[in-house]
Amino acid sequence: MSSRRRTRVAVILYALCSLYLLPVFPHFLSANELTRWAGVAGLVERGSLDVTWATPLIGPPMDVARHGANLYPNKAPGLTFLSVPAYLAVRPFLGPPSSGNLRWSLTAMRIATVTLPGVLLGLLLARSTGNDSFAVVSLLFATPVFVFGTLYFSHVTAAAFLYGAYLLALRTSAGPHALARTALAGFLGGLAVVTEYPAALGVVIIGGLLLAFPDRVKRLGAFVAGGAPLAAALALYDRALFGSFVSLSTANEAAADLAAQNAHGIFRVAWPTWLGLSTILTSPSRGLLFFSPVLVLGVVALVPRSLRAPDAWFRFLFVLLLVLAMAGYPMPSGGWGVSARYLILTLPFIVEAAHDRGVVPGFLSTLLLAFSVVACVVPALTFPLAPEFFRFVHAGFSRPLLAAGFATPNLGSFVTPGLASLLPVVVAAGAALAMGGAGAPRRTIAAALVGIALAAGVVLAPVQDTTMERATRALFLDSYFRPEDRLGALARATPDPAERAEIEELRTLVPATRRVGPDDWPYGATATPATRR
Repeated sequence: MSSRRRTRVAVILYALCSLYLLPVFPHFLSANELTRWAGVAGLVERGSLDVTWATPLIGPPMDVARHGANLYPNKAPGLTFLSVPAYLAVRPFLGPPSSGNLRWSLTAMRIATVTLPGVLLGLLLARSTGNDSFAVVSLLFATPVFVFGTLYFSHVTAAAFLYGAYLLALRTSAGPHALARTALAGFLGGLAVVTEYPAALGVVIIGGLLLAFPDRVKRLGAFVAGGAPLAAALALYDRALFGSFVSLSTANEAAADLAAQNAHGIFRVAWPTWLGLSTILTSPSRGLLFFSPVLVLGVVALVPRSLRAPDAWFRFLFVLLLVLAMAGYPMPSGGWGVSARYLILTLPFIVEAAHDRGVVPGFLSTLLLAFSVVACVVPALTFPLAPEFFRFVHAGFSRPLLAAGFATPNLGSFVTPGLASLLPVVVAAGAALAMGGAGAPRRTIAAALVGIALAAGVVLAPVQDTTMERATRALFLDSYFRPEDRLGALARATPDPAERAEIEELRTLVPATRRVGPDDWPYGATATPATRR
């Protein structure tokens, strides 16, 4: 099979997995996703981004910014507005928002604005690397792009926009349409910023590196002109919602704990700390290099070999500065999740650096790829958003949930909601791994098996649970899976009175949680998508 065909197969497998998985869990009030969904639905249904209307459906809105009596999503607004066409497309079939159709409108928006950009990101990397299937599989299956490409988060979308801007501005040869491409790069860079604010760091670096080109003034002017409409749109958005052209949503946090973070450093970024670095790079809870050790091959290749390589300098500066910035962020873990979601913006550049330095399938590289694929796919098979206090996500969170039969909702759930429905994803991930290592010597097969075995050891490793970890898993299973009073059983088995009281307090949350959010599908009586009511 040719390298071009292998990369296309890998991208198709990623797309199929992202379409197959439907991680909108019954009654789970995903602050990031449901608040953005409520903003889109409110804009279409009521002509306003105020999300208070959705309280009967999703409970008290979280992740919100306050201005006066109104509550708005506290995220960058790009993904919200990009989602409107998808919501409008399914609205005639689903009818007005309800607990029965919420998941389907949200899924349609996620596919259009996150999964599709993830697929395009893979295709862009394939083109940039000359159809390097190892690089494409590394990005799509062996990094957090796999998990977050199935969730209604903005990181993958912003990464696709920023990578496209970089390719057009710094990695495309000069030609008769150089200025037009640079203007388009500015537009994509602007889209990246209004989708995920930290992308502004990358846009600034691209602008600075354009000064290294002979026609620097024209190029920089075209780049700025391309991004200007997005900057103006963001300023008008801020003025309309928060009363000032320069008042970002993050500066108007409604939650007191998040509002207090605005006093931390500049735009919440202070000097990096060792704890922050270890959290986002090496910890088994969130460490990017723990979940994706294959990226080590790209990290060591980031240092430019030539002063006249603006693309290499961009990769080096952007990855270094964003890592340092996130290490100085007050919450580097990113809250509930897996791996380092705030570093997803850097991933295509790290993988591309490995390709440019000549990394190909070999014993070590294939071993690292296999380990990374398992480590990044397993969390997507069950509830993927582990609270930050879980020290070992694979062994302490994902494995126990899978053992309880808590499989991520998926298209196979129409037939069976059990673990068997996950088999297509496992097979697709294995096929993608084969595409990534294809054409390598036979001993790389052994390397892949070793990598899989090592990752299985991480998933199956014995861990000493804390009471809070056991209670949280029981809370999730009772709230988002099937209510079997696991918390009550755990409380009765807990001898410490203080710990027992904490568990009983969590137990009281279950009934209220199960009254709001998406309905019971696929674990309850509802077995088909809700249509117009």
